[in-house]
Amino acid sequence: MIEIYAGNTLIQTIKKVMRANVRETLQGEYTLSFTILAKTALALKIKQIAKLDGAYFEIVQVSKNLQGNLPVCSILCEHISYVLNHDMFAIDHFDFTGDPAAGLTQLLHGTPFTVGIVDFTESVTMKINQKVSRRAALMQYIAILCGEIEYDGYKINIRSHRGSTEHLKIMGSKNVTNVGVSIDARENAASYDISFFKLMDLSVGDNVHIVFNPLGINVKTRIISLEYNPFYRYHIRVEVGRYRPSISETFYRIESSISDVGSSVDNLQSQVYDLEISYTIVKTLSIVDNRINVTYEVEKGDTHQYHAEYSFTTDAGGRITSITLEDIFSELLLKEVASLLVDAAAFEVTYADGSTGNYTYTTDSSGRITAIEKV
Repeated sequence: MIEIYAGNTLIQTIKKVMRANVRETLQGEYTLSFTILAKTALALKIKQIAKLDGAYFEIVQVSKNLQGNLPVCSILCEHISYVLNHDMFAIDHFDFTGDPAAGLTQLLHGTPFTVGIVDFTESVTMKINQKVSRRAALMQYIAILCGEIEYDGYKINIRSHRGSTEHLKIMGSKNVTNVGVSIDARENAASYDISFFKLMDLSVGDNVHIVFNPLGINVKTRIISLEYNPFYRYHIRVEVGRYRPSISETFYRIESSISDVGSSVDNLQSQVYDLEISYTIVKTLSIVDNRINVTYEVEKGDTHQYHAEYSFTTDAGGRITSITLEDIFSELLLKEVASLLVDAAAFEVTYADGSTGNYTYTTDSSGRITAIEKV
């Protein structure tokens, strides 16, 4: 049955439905939909909470229409974790290194959710420096751990493997009344529609052994999504395949790393002593697309200004790995930097006159350059 709550108050219990569907996936999707007679749905409104088998869902859509001469009401619900998509829970900064359970506690702070079971103990690092939804940040955190989300009421679990690790033999000619299979090479997954004579207790994440000789099916695989009618679990739809958590690269802006390097250009210019000029300072520095535009002020007898444009490359984490001079405007000094290669602890500089220089550098805990020394 489905219990409907307004806040903490139980306002209705639904024991009969015209149809219902639950869909759950390893990626964290969890939805409930059901249709009932309109006269029994008068008290139902959006933002109320529907409870089914210990799981909580928020009503996000209420639709009423006629089917023939019969007024019906269709309800769409999303798992309560979807509220983390709301702007009120969005975050624009997160910088954590340490115990995974402690990181999850910090990530869920200020939300209705608490930490449940976390199967991981090795240190994890995640940084965010732009506005994202809390749910997106949560899924990113779980993906970095290579874990799988599991809901337990208002608790969030991160499991190393959901469901059964033993391969459950879920099909036999006596128990199966109907079966269909669809294999999609684009998704590297297969979908099975299975009707059972007897009720089968399957969960998302279960390892399964599917055998059905009439269709030549004999495969050991894993359930990555599950759909069923919670009021009639004799027909279920399972999607099986290999689950790979998806890690997004959009949580840490490349501009941040560029700014870090850009803010260190003054240090670099002031500490490179073989420019053979009185001084060189950076007057302005701007980032446009994948270009760095710099205006220098140089004192060499008189004061001059010139402009340079650089391209750069980055690693997967958005940190700059090389800077190359693309164009120079106004006067070109022989000691202008033509290219700059950066590794873990040193710069290799090639100047416009063909000479080179090597420099080591140190950084603080945020990765900002604090000192540069010529080798």
